[in-house]
Amino acid sequence: MRRHNVVRTAGSCGIAALAIGLVPAAAQASPAGHTPRAKHAAHAKPSKRTARAARKARAAGAARAARSAQAPGWRIVGVNDYGDHDSLTAVTAVSQQDAWAGGLANSAGSHAFLQHWDGRTWSRVSLPAAVRKISYGQISGLAASSASNVWAFISGHPAAVARFNGTSWQVMREWPGEGFSITGATFGPRDVWMFGGIGPQTAGTWHYNGRRWSRPKMPLTAFGVSRVSARDEWAIGERLTGRGGYAGGVEHWNGHSWRTAATGGLVPADTATRSTALGQVFAQSRRSVWVTGTTYTGGFRHLRSFVLHWNGRKWRRLTGRGDVSLGPAIIAGGRVQAVSQHVKLTNQSYIDPAPVVVSAAASRWITLAMPRHPGRSLEINGMAAIPGTQSAWAVGGYFTDTTAKGWVPTNGVILRRGS
Repeated sequence: MRRHNVVRTAGSCGIAALAIGLVPAAAQASPAGHTPRAKHAAHAKPSKRTARAARKARAAGAARAARSAQAPGWRIVGVNDYGDHDSLTAVTAVSQQDAWAGGLANSAGSHAFLQHWDGRTWSRVSLPAAVRKISYGQISGLAASSASNVWAFISGHPAAVARFNGTSWQVMREWPGEGFSITGATFGPRDVWMFGGIGPQTAGTWHYNGRRWSRPKMPLTAFGVSRVSARDEWAIGERLTGRGGYAGGVEHWNGHSWRTAATGGLVPADTATRSTALGQVFAQSRRSVWVTGTTYTGGFRHLRSFVLHWNGRKWRRLTGRGDVSLGPAIIAGGRVQAVSQHVKLTNQSYIDPAPVVVSAAASRWITLAMPRHPGRSLEINGMAAIPGTQSAWAVGGYFTDTTAKGWVPTNGVILRRGS
């Protein structure tokens, strides 16, 4: 297993897509200590408490559906016109009045740039001089736990991490090297993660405790972490095998140590002709954890995406159609919403002209309406749910095809769902 770059197109972070008609691989369900009940239990008369709980759950579900139906759908709310051929690659939201988006601009050499939402407008933000000096810089990740704890993860020569303390931005650390690509996460000023990949040409995984950076002791090198509580965290990652290959999976923090979480073979093992890359992890509660991933086959000529869900007892897998890959995702209404876009691994310059967002509903995915953009190719690179709301942001860019340079960015694009 390795986080392959083969699905990257036109400078993106590897947007991808999930097939609309995902079907459950019931035969692949991975039990984890769950003993089936006796057959007659299914016909037992429910108690009054059970009936009340069922009515309450149905009412809550109906309320969520009503709120979702009333909320405005995805729409384009901003197109950058700074004249420097930019593309947005990351976004994070603190509240309805506070969000950040970043990416790269290609005028006079590639460099990182940042934008801020103040509740009314998006505007460019000046970055520290140390960030402006990074060669081929790009803000490849953004994360925030509060208005005074916002982190930007900048890929380039060197890679760097910067923090906004509510007043100003400051570079917290640099990793010298040949264009490391990094992302990250934060759960507070004393709990920050930087994911820099695995192998000799990467920065590795680091954790910041508010005083210093260190390499965490984990069975897998993490490239994604999600937290339920201080004693319940989930990560996805991989390790180098004795034969020089990669093996990956899911790991869990119990408050004392990280341990590999068995998935019952639902994450396919790598072979000479097959490789699997996990994408994102979302831990909602101890009874709901989501993991996205993609398996490449046929000498990396084809792919098939999947979603894993942990319900507190066992993992379940939903598998998508071929040559449709899973990209940026969020949790909305208790379900995964993800960018859906066809890819052609044999044609790296291909960009699906009509990406959409799909939402999980039971054992299938429902397409959410996306705005039309005739005559332009839109790539969506990042998504972020707005805390405490049914709304979300998505960012990307318009691209144009040139004979000399292939696909090049023209304008950063900002999309919004909800009010």
